[in-house]
Amino acid sequence: MRVTHLYHSGFLIEFKQRTLLFDWYPISHEMLAHDLELIRPDRKLYVFVSHAHADHYVPVIWQLAEHFPGCEPTYIVDAPISHNAPPELDLDVVACEPEQIYEIDEGMEVTTLNSTDEGLAFCVNVDGRTIYHAGDLSVWWWPERDRKLNEFSEAQCSYFLEVLEGKHIELALLPITPRAGAEGDRGIELFMKQVGADVVVPMHYRDMRAEAMALADSARLAPWRSRICFDEQFEL
Repeated sequence: MRVTHLYHSGFLIEFKQRTLLFDWYPISHEMLAHDLELIRPDRKLYVFVSHAHADHYVPVIWQLAEHFPGCEPTYIVDAPISHNAPPELDLDVVACEPEQIYEIDEGMEVTTLNSTDEGLAFCVNVDGRTIYHAGDLSVWWWPERDRKLNEFSEAQCSYFLEVLEGKHIELALLPITPRAGAEGDRGIELFMKQVGADVVVPMHYRDMRAEAMALADSARLAPWRSRICFDEQFEL
């Protein structure tokens, strides 16, 4: 599969016959045009949205069905977002609730997890390969906040991740938070200790790429440093 980190938490993941688009967030007309050029019109398209925060959901997703009619898009979205689908377009929309398993079509199964923020996370098995997109499921540890609240976020994250224990995750797309200072890598640490993945791509850092890369080089993440990838595009 080919993995392209578009921006923030947005990813395009390409297989021979399918394309998966996660939490697309184009912030300019130039970025929108660039990203649309990457979508293959001859492959089935699956559009994932983890929750309704403006940095994860943009209404332009519904227009993909008009841009790429040959892709026959299937929208796999947090249930509240499904109500925004234009009824006149008669789109294929799967309204997802947390802690469920959805058989999307032959060779594709989606497991949803609850979130420590809003919405859900996705664990997607595609033709025997497994991808995890965390959405906003992470350890949100803010130094200025009461420690008990931070500890609760960590415990809650661990509880929600239990459903993935024992699974072989090839690719994990996980939030890293430079805005939280030295504590912004705790979500990745917890995930790797509890679940693990062959390759981790940090996300959710907007334009703070250098800060995110420095944070990922912390002692806390040292055991998994060789698995952490910031490449904008790579094959797996």
